[in-house]
Formats: sequence, structure tokens, C-alpha cells
Amino acid sequence: MKRCIVIADDDPTIVSLVSLRLGLARYDVISTNDAIAAVAMVRVKEPLVVILDVQMPGGGGHLPGGLSALSRLKADPRTSKLPVMMLTGERNTETVMQAMNGGADDYIVKPFDPDVLLERVSRLVKSSAMVWPSEAVCEL
Repeated sequence: MKRCIVIADDDPTIVSLVSLRLGLARYDVISTNDAIAAVAMVRVKEPLVVILDVQMPGGGGHLPGGLSALSRLKADPRTSKLPVMMLTGERNTETVMQAMNGGADDYIVKPFDPDVLLERVSRLVKSSAMVWPSEAVCEL
């Protein structure tokens, strides 16, 4: 089974921390710092889970980058069932509700415990109904 996770966050420290923790659990993590690139990467890499920051470049219209990427992924029949976790510093109720109503499967606020993140990613992987047409392993 593929063990690929895509993370989109414009904070290199967060990307490094997430990559390290998930890498130790034998997930292949690929990253970008832009929401538009994240959507394109998902379509090519076919990950098990996507982790998005709310506030990052690549937003569209009135939505910040991560919520824009979430909207695009959930609107596309090919990726609509893909589990998406929001990992963000945004704590306000309106943003949380916007993400969850937009199809986010989980929402974690920074700072976070890396072990809790791993547990919640693993839970999303296990509960996923996502089936990609190919079985190629995610290439970094």
C-alpha cells in the first residue's frame, strides 16, 4: 500500500516537524508551501491524506490558501473522498466551522503534539474510503 502524505504549509519548521514524525512512522511525506501547488501535487502523487495550513499562499477569492485548496479537492470527484486534515494556528470558531463545513476530516491547532498528529493521521488513513486507480508508491 502507498504510504504517501502531502503537507502544504508555508512554515518550514512545521513541515520539518511533521515530515520527521510521519517519516519515523514510515510515511513518505512530500510538501509544498502553496495551496495551488498542493492541489496539483495531490492529483499527481495520489496520497493517503492531505494536511493543509489555513493561512498560506495560493488562496482564491475570499478564501485563504488552505481553505481554497480544501474547496478544490472536495469539489473534484477524483479527490472528494480524500481525507484532509487542517493543521493551523487559526483558532477562531468561524474558521474551524468553515473548514469542517467545507469537508475537512480533522482540525488540529498549532502548537500541537507530534504523537497526537501521528495518531490522527493514522486514524484518517484507516477510515479512508479513498481509492486511487494506480498502486504506484509515492515518489519524493
